[in-house]
Amino acid sequence: MLTNYLKLTLRSLYKNRVFVLINVIGLGTALACCIVAYLNWEYNQKFDTNHVHADEIYRVNFYRVTNGYPVANGSCPLPLGDAIRGSVPQIDQVIRYYPASGNFRVNNEVFATSIGGVDPEFFDAFTFEMVAGDASALTDKSSILISTELQQRHFPDNPDPVGEVLTYVSGDERKDYRIAGVFAKPPQNNSFSNLAYVHYDNVLDINGLDGDEWEYFNSTFVRIPDPGGVAAVETALQAYVAVQNENKPDYKVDRYYLDPFAGMAVRSEKEGVWNHWFNQSLPSAAASAPGIMAILILLIACFNFTNTSIAIANRRIREIGVRKVLGSSKGQLVTQFLGENLLLTVLAMLAGLGIAAFLVPAYSAMWSFLDIELNLFGNPQLLMFLGGLLVFTALVAGSYPALYVSSFQPTAIFRGNVRFSGTNTLTRILLTLQFAISLIAIVCGVVFAQNAQYQQEYDMGFDLDHVVFAYVTDESGFNKMRNAIEGYDGIQEISGSQHNVTSSWYTDPIKVGTTEMDVDLLDIGAGYLSTIGAQIVEGRDFRDGSVTDAERSVIVNEEVVRQFGWDEPIGQRIVLRDTVALNVVGVVQDIYIEGALWDPLQPMLMRYALPADYRFIAVRAAAADVPAVKARMETAWAQVFPDALSNVRVMDQERAETLEVNANIKILFLFLGAVAVLLSMIGLFSLVSLNLAKRMKEIGVRKILGASLGHLSLRMSREFIWVLSIASVIGAAAGYFLANMLMASIWAYYVTISPVIIAASIAILFVIGGLTIGSRVLRAATVNPASVLRDD
Repeated sequence: MLTNYLKLTLRSLYKNRVFVLINVIGLGTALACCIVAYLNWEYNQKFDTNHVHADEIYRVNFYRVTNGYPVANGSCPLPLGDAIRGSVPQIDQVIRYYPASGNFRVNNEVFATSIGGVDPEFFDAFTFEMVAGDASALTDKSSILISTELQQRHFPDNPDPVGEVLTYVSGDERKDYRIAGVFAKPPQNNSFSNLAYVHYDNVLDINGLDGDEWEYFNSTFVRIPDPGGVAAVETALQAYVAVQNENKPDYKVDRYYLDPFAGMAVRSEKEGVWNHWFNQSLPSAAASAPGIMAILILLIACFNFTNTSIAIANRRIREIGVRKVLGSSKGQLVTQFLGENLLLTVLAMLAGLGIAAFLVPAYSAMWSFLDIELNLFGNPQLLMFLGGLLVFTALVAGSYPALYVSSFQPTAIFRGNVRFSGTNTLTRILLTLQFAISLIAIVCGVVFAQNAQYQQEYDMGFDLDHVVFAYVTDESGFNKMRNAIEGYDGIQEISGSQHNVTSSWYTDPIKVGTTEMDVDLLDIGAGYLSTIGAQIVEGRDFRDGSVTDAERSVIVNEEVVRQFGWDEPIGQRIVLRDTVALNVVGVVQDIYIEGALWDPLQPMLMRYALPADYRFIAVRAAAADVPAVKARMETAWAQVFPDALSNVRVMDQERAETLEVNANIKILFLFLGAVAVLLSMIGLFSLVSLNLAKRMKEIGVRKILGASLGHLSLRMSREFIWVLSIASVIGAAAGYFLANMLMASIWAYYVTISPVIIAASIAILFVIGGLTIGSRVLRAATVNPASVLRDD
């Protein structure tokens, strides 16, 4: 019996091999997209699962009421860790963390790297694979633990560099660290990205802190083996709210809480936790959007499969009738057809795995923050997903054709009462849904392509491509760099600042009357705004060397004016941190200080920094001269700071990651849109071909009776034109809402979906659909009637 079923299956597949091949490739492509989407989602869900004790660890966070709303902060005051160490019985370990970066020297090589200052218990609580040395050596403040990435980069011939010396370089300061161990680089979906770790006290020393300042913050983790003790620990933490608020009255804590380390990265991204100093998970839209599009594409492929199966079923009607007369039950026939469909789905899955072998690494390479791979034997969850996807696809794509065809009665078949063309009501509905989904994909592709251009051309409030800057540590470094480059022909302006619009600022509360809000602040020198191309729209800039401006003056952005509803902003009084009274002397055009449009524009204040506080040097040049100016500054840096790596950058480089993300999102949605359209075109091609094959004799008779080519073409394609028209209405509405929802979840500011974009998307659908239908209809309409009627 089984052998007979197999023979029938193979014979049927061979007779319809063209349409089988179309279905296998189409369904395989859709399955490959689903595999990529699943691995993308799984990457996010597995964040930090490499840490064995993740379920026992919590970060000490606090809520602060900001502009009337509670805002979560992923940090706490420096002394809090020591205060609760040993005093709260439910806590097994307290681990403090402070991020830093710096230049290190190995022999004559200087390199920059990120380092983390941690308590020695860090490597006991969190899971790091040690490949050399011993993590417990971190109790020695002269020790450093490095990753295999640093070991391979700077000690390529020494897999066990324990005992080697790294020298920390900061200006004239030097500090030697002995390598005490090497840890394997953790997976990328892991919170900790530091390439080296030193004792926590060392990083405090680097930043000039002694650890007792309640106004400064770190990240503090606690390990609580018994989950039942979490509530008691949170209660104990509330005792320090008053202490914190007394020491920093301008930044008051509402309450402390414990944030479970398991899932912390995903929650921090979703909830917008401030001061989350660790690796971010994928943005919610980046984790879910590929999955949504992959499901839509899979539905298109399944509809293709169903339509084609129903359309070619007429070739097997007599086979079904004979088998029923000979005693086959409906269940046996359903089993036969479901088995055939399952075999096709298995072939499609194999094709999908082959396609995914190329798509997965290509997709992973698009994103610097993503690392996924197709590992069938090392990922049991992926195998379970593939099994479920296989069953789901086989049932969705093949169950209806099997039930539909097996339901015919033998008497009706042999009397000739069972006659259906290549299309029927169900196939038309499915085809309409296919094209509606395709139009959704087209709309998304067009919209995201337009948005990438919109983001690139958006006015950020300053000149990104005219400014070169560098972090020079202090006033001495600023003066040395300025003296080294001053007078160079390409340089138009030079200015200094304590902060920089794309890389350095801070947040503090301000009060106007009884209204309080948090604002972003930058301390800048006179002429800095002119250097970066920011426009003062009202009032004036700071006066060079003015002590009065340093003490009492402030420049605000337009958003502050809007927030407070000022008609005359100049002269308005602002109280900073409850103590410092400032007068508004100028209003600057809104500046997006992060160089990206992910988040809404924030109110911003700028204070005057005297040269003694300068940390950055900014240089303005014509766009054409920027490369030469940057090269000149690099040369000057090597002379002024011979022991430090150059950090000279063009301001536009700070936006490079944003533009890369925008470009990749555009590529992703254009690709998914193209796949969706291609699959729909394949389905339309198959259905039109099968439909016309059933009507060739009708076409021949009409031609003999004098029907024109235009009349025949219109008659044969009319139902498909209606399908495209109805699909356009459904797809345009759904595409508008989906694209708008996805963009709103990614950006605060994005392109408006205009009627032109919708019309252009519909036009693309009709052009491609019209060419597909027209090519098949025209070929059928021009066939010689004698060739199709001679058998009759």
